[in-house]
Amino acid sequence: MTDGAVRPAKLRGPSPLRRVAFWTVAFAVFYGLALCVLSDSLFLLAIPGLIGLAALGGTGALLALYASPRGDVPYATDGTNPQGVVEHHRSVLRKRLGMLVFVCVAAAATVPVTKSDYVIPLAPLSILALFVGTRFWFEQVRSVRLAARVLDVYGFEFRAPVEKFSLRSSGKRSLRLGGGPGGESPKMSAHQPLGQMWPSDIADGVWFAGDDIFGGVLLVPESGELMVAQPLNWDELAGERNRAGAERLERAQRAGLDRRRV
Repeated sequence: MTDGAVRPAKLRGPSPLRRVAFWTVAFAVFYGLALCVLSDSLFLLAIPGLIGLAALGGTGALLALYASPRGDVPYATDGTNPQGVVEHHRSVLRKRLGMLVFVCVAAAATVPVTKSDYVIPLAPLSILALFVGTRFWFEQVRSVRLAARVLDVYGFEFRAPVEKFSLRSSGKRSLRLGGGPGGESPKMSAHQPLGQMWPSDIADGVWFAGDDIFGGVLLVPESGELMVAQPLNWDELAGERNRAGAERLERAQRAGLDRRRV
């Protein structure tokens, strides 16, 4: 696990075929209902259709942005290449935003291009998907930017085991690190810029760069996935941070961890 080899990310979740089938059927049903807006007698059926399309658009944008990277990562996953980790995550996010913008603009453009009433529902769907996706994309970029700042100050050390707690939406996690200089860490709130589920084998340990009472960056050895984390009960550790000493506080300030960001 700690030999520095580039490791493939493991596939998780339903098969791609099942996901495509589900989204195709759901889109067809809601789009068909939304077209009832063109009918004088069935226009009320367009309401659940439009709501369903809005939900699909927003959810689809989030799933596309937060999907776990698949295949080999182009950097060592043993903590020896922190800049490679950051640059890869930035590259993935740039590509995903570009794809989101392209798809949404192309879908919205079909309305004036085709001049057909039947494609009108695509316009609000595209605008909503772009709005929701861009909003959460900025949150992902903010996390990667913070990770880069932390890795300029702290080096990686291996921490094991990792105790997993809650798995929330939009990349949010709760966990606790073991094996630190002072024992286990406080319960952490962690944001995973990429990935919808817990990374594979994270319980076996992670590479951690930071300071437990201020927070830091986690790198999962098996998949190369990145997280930024800070104490979940931030205010309760204020006294301990105040007593940490000038050197630890100065490092945390340079890393951007002197206040709550996650």
